[in-house]
Amino acid sequence: MGPARAGILRRAMRVAGIFVLSALCALGAEAPAAAGEASGGGAKVHKAFNDLYDVQFRVKVNQTIDRGVQWLIQTQREDGSWNFFTHHAGYPMGSTALAVLTLLKCGVKPDHQAVTKAFAYLRPLPLRAVYSVATLLMALDAKYAPARDPFALEHYDRYGHRSGKDPCAGKIAPDDLAWMKKATDYLLEHQKADGYWRYPDHGYDTSNTQFALLGLHAATRCGVKISSRVWLDALDFMLGYQEKTGEPVAYKANEVRGKYRFEWTERAIARGFRYGFDGGSPNGSMTAAGLACLVICQNRLWRSRGFDGKRRADTRRAVRDAMAWLQHHFRVDRNPRGPGDWHFYYLYGLERSGVLGRFRFLGTHDWYKLGAEFLFTKQDKAGFFHTGKHWEGTCFGLLFLKRATSRMNAPVITPSGSKEGEMPATTKEGPAPRTEIHPNPKNETERAVFVAQAIRELDDRNPDVVFLATVKLGYLKHLRAVPPLIKVLKVNRDPDARVGAATALGRLQATDAFPTLIAALNDADVLVRYAADHALRLISRHRLKARLRDCHTRNDRVRYQKEWKTWWAGNEEPVRARLKQQKKK
Repeated sequence: MGPARAGILRRAMRVAGIFVLSALCALGAEAPAAAGEASGGGAKVHKAFNDLYDVQFRVKVNQTIDRGVQWLIQTQREDGSWNFFTHHAGYPMGSTALAVLTLLKCGVKPDHQAVTKAFAYLRPLPLRAVYSVATLLMALDAKYAPARDPFALEHYDRYGHRSGKDPCAGKIAPDDLAWMKKATDYLLEHQKADGYWRYPDHGYDTSNTQFALLGLHAATRCGVKISSRVWLDALDFMLGYQEKTGEPVAYKANEVRGKYRFEWTERAIARGFRYGFDGGSPNGSMTAAGLACLVICQNRLWRSRGFDGKRRADTRRAVRDAMAWLQHHFRVDRNPRGPGDWHFYYLYGLERSGVLGRFRFLGTHDWYKLGAEFLFTKQDKAGFFHTGKHWEGTCFGLLFLKRATSRMNAPVITPSGSKEGEMPATTKEGPAPRTEIHPNPKNETERAVFVAQAIRELDDRNPDVVFLATVKLGYLKHLRAVPPLIKVLKVNRDPDARVGAATALGRLQATDAFPTLIAALNDADVLVRYAADHALRLISRHRLKARLRDCHTRNDRVRYQKEWKTWWAGNEEPVRARLKQQKKK
């Protein structure tokens, strides 16, 4: 590998390898080895056996799947369709394609009567609606891909690339291949100029774009050729659409490779995805959908010249931050920060994230085991899941249990290292090191000690230590931290450290930092700009009519800065008085 490519990889993975150092010893945490410098030999990685699930759990999973499959088969109509789905009237192709996709992924043979009747029903239907056409493509791919044992170990080479060829390619029947090409052409024709998809009759939503990319990925697995421009446009859109601000966190990364699991910790900004252009907040189902889009595009572009150094670095950062959002807001009993109606759709997205990302844990949570145990409690004796008003949730629940998502060939993110995904030197096998960054002092004296120690760490040469110190100071909320945090925001060269400083100053409601935060609205790094804007709104409780997301040029941002300066000049005293009164209470 040439020096230019090595440089690209180092930049793309510069944020890998955070480990909690001496500060966490004071917090009672076990401190792992120090991370390597960005220009050095890479992070230390913990390697452990990926313990298998016990026999009783496996049996229960398979029994639950079998009951659900039998219910689906029994509820099929004579014409081969399923009509109990919420959207069957508007999307007859989509509801039936989802059901037959579920049957095939759960082990029903392609020549089973239920499957043949379903495809016979689907074949004459017109191609309309992105959801429907994309699901049809996934079902056709599943027809030629043997159902996977959810507990089977997969084989990877030393660089984390999946062994084996896609099973559909070269085996698909000519009439099915022609059908797939027509469906693929439909999706390509309906990709918007900015790179995204919609129903296509309604507005944009992240879920439609995800399904389009899942469908196109299924088509490529069966040998359909798709231009790299399609993936590049979709990737650029998703990179721009992801939230620009979020909570700084220590992301506990892990990647499963066969019987081993590699674990490391790195800094991240928990940034999610929302549903559409019309506002709303990030939620679990849409963040999982956005993550799937990023991973699919990255995989399809892995060897493309258009996937240059900047895109690689931006994609890695976006994937890492989306995973961090799912970790930070993890739960299986509901759709985090999202509508309850689509709880089971979120679980299917969580499965997709876990499989595509190859991770066993989200933070300390075994996402698959916890999700499966939740689903056990929701299955009726008849075999369907009690999902509320959306019957398609039964399909989503079964796809979760089967871990049905098609695998990617390339690893998603790996620690800093060499040779495109080869793991760097690992620590001795054993219990994984703990990582804690949210201090919980018992009294004011202990709090003062923690604050003093974190302030000293702001001057550390290792940007990982500085980043974690900003996070701790944001939680400790001591005004002594304001001047050193302002200094980090002004002069630190690491963008993640500046994001952490801006976020902490917002948490501290530091009025003295207002001018510095205004200056940061024109920072070279987009995430720093959004973190500063969020901090300004937290401190002031004010939102300008103009929005930072509408500022596309430096001149736009300068005008935005002037608006904040003008507002602050007329409102500084009332804001300071309000915060002073608030502290007295």
